[in-house]
Amino acid sequence: MNVGCEDVFWGARLLPFAVGLYKNKYLRAVRHSIFTIMPFLLAVSFLDILESLVLDPWSPVMSDAGMNLGYWLTGGLSGDAYRQHGIVQAMVSCRHIVSLGYEMVSVAFAMVLTKKLSKLWGADGNMASFCTLAAFFLWQPQTVVIQGDWVDYFAGRRFLPSLFAAFLSAWLFSRFMREERLQLKLPKQLRGETARYLSAFPSMLLTLLALILFSLGSDMVLQAAGAWLRTAVPLEIFQHPAMVFLYQFIVWVLWWFGLPGYGATSVVQEVVYAPAQASNQLGDTAFVFTSGFFEAGVMHVLGLMIAILVFSKHENWRSVSKFSLPAMFFNIQEPVIFCLPVVLNPLFLLPYLLAPLANTMLGWIAISWGIVPVFHTGVSWTMPMLLSASMGTGSFMGGVLQAVWLVMDIFIYAPFVITANMLDFRDEEDERE
Repeated sequence: MNVGCEDVFWGARLLPFAVGLYKNKYLRAVRHSIFTIMPFLLAVSFLDILESLVLDPWSPVMSDAGMNLGYWLTGGLSGDAYRQHGIVQAMVSCRHIVSLGYEMVSVAFAMVLTKKLSKLWGADGNMASFCTLAAFFLWQPQTVVIQGDWVDYFAGRRFLPSLFAAFLSAWLFSRFMREERLQLKLPKQLRGETARYLSAFPSMLLTLLALILFSLGSDMVLQAAGAWLRTAVPLEIFQHPAMVFLYQFIVWVLWWFGLPGYGATSVVQEVVYAPAQASNQLGDTAFVFTSGFFEAGVMHVLGLMIAILVFSKHENWRSVSKFSLPAMFFNIQEPVIFCLPVVLNPLFLLPYLLAPLANTMLGWIAISWGIVPVFHTGVSWTMPMLLSASMGTGSFMGGVLQAVWLVMDIFIYAPFVITANMLDFRDEEDERE
């Protein structure tokens, strides 16, 4: 870069820190693992849209609250007769199969990450992957269904078990394998690959036993923490704007580090905001902050992309934004935040944190004043923006709120994108090429 980051506000202070993080070999392994499974994640996400709009017998396309296509497919049936119809039953079965895709994404992520970590620690990646697979299913939380919607997707409750399973399994196995005393003594007649794999039996056994003990201990801790959270902490406190701002701050700081923020904080969604939405749907409450409120939380990243397309003079940024735009409409931000990149980029840290907090503030005001209804209907997180809020609130004003968010986010990102025009990235682009 011909113009140093010292000319861009506070960039000079954050740049050494960000560079150190970006080069951290473990964070790089996580980022590269997400890159590796990206095509599979995108494919599963688009299948989820198909499942939510078409395969769900009670979706806006199939139900009498929308296009009522299910009425025609079943010959005019409704109620229990509609539920028992063969077409509806087949749709429900297909819906569950598609939903399993997110679990497979998490398994793929854990296996890929284990391979990369094993290479760093000098262990056999195949054998370490067996341990990771066992750990993943040991720690697997039971599938939870809230108002008919599965919540065990990659960006949610499955991410942390996948991450921990890969790190702990690869680390334990590599440590045990480095101990010569734990190498199984084999007859001289056994050589080559056979001997190498058989000699790892004690290390494999000890790794699995350690994972089982860890699973038992973590289950007790998590159950106790969940029970304490439900009983000792009033859930209404999580409706206070200050608490919500803290929650959103943590989510987007984690994303800036390259870790799925909503995955790392999924327990808050499940214990606090998902029940709040279920309560709204029953008509018992009118909570402002629910799981549906946060479903389009990546709206601000779309604002960044539009700001780049309008204001940026850097062709590589514009190309990445154009390429990532279709996925972004379905709340899939990984292509742009990793390829631009936003992750560990000090230039975008401030707006990346400010924009979702501003959206939260505006949404709180709009819903509290009765301008927008509360979110009360569960909608898939991959539902296209604007449409998702309209369906979640049951009012077109939900879509209007998201549109206002988008405009506001464009103006929040615009000064930083314009400032970046003063920087010359040609040297970096030539180096990458």
